Amino acid sequence: MAKYSVLFFLILLSVWNKAPDHNEGFEHVNQRTLLPVGWSFQAPNYNTIKLDSVTKQEGKYSLSIENTIDFNIPQEVGNYFQIEADDTLGKKEGSIELRGFMKMDEVGRYYAGLWLKLEGESEQLAFVDIKQAGTHDWAEYRVKLPYTEKVKGIAYGGFLDGIGKVWFDNFQLFKDGKPIKNLRRSPPKKAQVDTSYLHGSGITNVQTNASNITRLAIVGQVWGFLKYHHPYAGSGDVNWDGELFKILASTHNCNNLRELGYALEAYIDSLPKVKKCDNCKIPSASEVFMAPDYGDLFTGKTLSASLTNKLRFIQQNKSDKQNYWVKKEPGLGYPLFVNEKSYDEMLFPDAGYRLLSLFRYWSIINYYSPYRNITEKHWNQVLKDFIPQFVAARNAEEYTLATLKLIATIKDTHANIFNSYPTLESIKGKYRVPFRSEFVENKLIVSGYRTDTLAIQDKVKIGDIIVSINGERIEKLVKKYLPITPASNYDTQLRDLPWNHLMRSNDDEMQFVFKRNGRIIKLNIPTLKGKSNYKAPGQTQKEAYYLINDQIGYLNAGQYQNTDLPQIEKMFAKTKGIIVDMREYPTDLMSYNFGNYIKSFKSMFLKLSTVDYSNPGTFVITDSAYNGSAKNGESYNGKVIVIVNSETQSQGEFTTMALQSSPNVSVIGSQTAGADGEVTTIVLPGGIYTRISSKGVFYPDNSPTQGNGVKIDFIVKPTIKGIIERKDELLESAITILTDK
Repeated sequence: MAKYSVLFFLILLSVWNKAPDHNEGFEHVNQRTLLPVGWSFQAPNYNTIKLDSVTKQEGKYSLSIENTIDFNIPQEVGNYFQIEADDTLGKKEGSIELRGFMKMDEVGRYYAGLWLKLEGESEQLAFVDIKQAGTHDWAEYRVKLPYTEKVKGIAYGGFLDGIGKVWFDNFQLFKDGKPIKNLRRSPPKKAQVDTSYLHGSGITNVQTNASNITRLAIVGQVWGFLKYHHPYAGSGDVNWDGELFKILASTHNCNNLRELGYALEAYIDSLPKVKKCDNCKIPSASEVFMAPDYGDLFTGKTLSASLTNKLRFIQQNKSDKQNYWVKKEPGLGYPLFVNEKSYDEMLFPDAGYRLLSLFRYWSIINYYSPYRNITEKHWNQVLKDFIPQFVAARNAEEYTLATLKLIATIKDTHANIFNSYPTLESIKGKYRVPFRSEFVENKLIVSGYRTDTLAIQDKVKIGDIIVSINGERIEKLVKKYLPITPASNYDTQLRDLPWNHLMRSNDDEMQFVFKRNGRIIKLNIPTLKGKSNYKAPGQTQKEAYYLINDQIGYLNAGQYQNTDLPQIEKMFAKTKGIIVDMREYPTDLMSYNFGNYIKSFKSMFLKLSTVDYSNPGTFVITDSAYNGSAKNGESYNGKVIVIVNSETQSQGEFTTMALQSSPNVSVIGSQTAGADGEVTTIVLPGGIYTRISSKGVFYPDNSPTQGNGVKIDFIVKPTIKGIIERKDELLESAITILTDK
């Protein structure tokens, strides 16, 4: 189950005030950035964060955050304001309260809100937020946390998760109901404000012969290892991106591994010394679900014993102090990479920044992906394979394609480039044809029309087989685009190919060759701007639930709400079977309410793995999910069929796992998308935003759903004949199974 989160927090203060100060509003403006002084931002585009002198609650300005991205995966932006608490708060226990005003305009998909966080010496002590959606005029909102003498810092702000617009104004902090005025801002982290490499890395003339690829791979591995293990690298007190450029420069002329080892060891010796940790805990073998992989660092084949021992000491004495580059999501525990710089202005980063992009992504996957071990090639080899591709990129298009190809290697349907990245949109094509296509029986066929251009059905018919596009056969196009179509499995790649590549162009028309009833038809099809829905002739919106006949009930997960369950129980009370259609993304969490309805006993239906933050790269089982044991001991006694296909993804797969834990449930259909678990965002130089599945999801027997999809009892796939005859063959099969039983 995924809650799509992209955290663009306002991270640190950009100004250090020696006198007590407390910025409750946004009245002081930086004339260069036209943003409020004392705040610092990280967002996909600073143009989404603005001061507003017209819509305000008090004073001269409010701060607005707007997101208009029109695809279905929400983005999040927010503010982070950290203040160092001083003795004026006293040591007396009590409460800290944030009061702030918020106005919203059509906030959808998720919500906007305020949040408050209390920090200890080296960890987060408490977090609370308040969430709202829709359209609301100015109103005051409040959140409160208990205060103790352990509190060393206070952070607060606002956020937008989804689409719409929100305004914030007049933030105020209170201790035990009294306004707090004399707080000092924490000094900004150097990682946030250092501009040494703002205009370029200075790295040029990178050679990609075999020995240099090995050198660069080791540099990338050491840099990433230190980032997540060395306390100085993870403190935020150093621009770690800039340190990569220093390491690259200092190792550029190394002629062999011995010279490289000397240079790297000298660099590590220049860092603040790591203190021995007497209470650092290494998980036992029985606790480890997936062990870390340090690439070439500890093999004894590439680095000297002296350097290896120093790296091992760092690894074994990693501090539990929170790493600046990765934070633990307060509720569900998955990693948030909130402090990475996007370098949006660099649409085509130089060679050093391109290597930074590769090394950043590789390191995050290596230490924080629960599915690092399912890539076709060893992840260490992937790094070496992509070094020459990133170095050789000659323009923004080649850099973007190299990045997309890298993303595709992790086999994760949650992963792609999502932020309507202009370079990628231009590569794919700005326009689409006015009909829908999909792969059926290994052939690309026409399966629907755009609702605003139904006249196309006079030329193109449902079931027409597409032989070629713009003179290239479909088989050749599939082979061309598969490497840049991120997905967990082949079926899901085929699902995404038509929408992402095959049916798109920058031209006003596309040339198609169709095959219909053995006859070849050549047509020039005009492309259309904008987006609209697709449908097959006669297609109607399915109801949330209804009776197919007096013996079988039907439930559409894409329309179901838990509030419907009492009525469903009454409607389906005398049926012998229920069909649950999971081919649309669930609109509500069915796993527990509906799962309890069809399951007579309580049992585990999945387990979750999460990174051990004290030992990056190590994953342990942290949670399990249970359902069953309906109210009053009653449950549905009939058979249940769950229908799935490649559209069944994330929460759909989570829900299917929950339902199929009941013995009266069978799953029919074809391979699902194979992407389950919470999702987190990674930002790369050039303003590229991608995502990964950040928590592992497994059946109770430890078998994964990532890549494989859910377990299926009966494989059923649509046929071209069935598509032409407007049949829902999976639904018909489900009815047949229930009828025969």
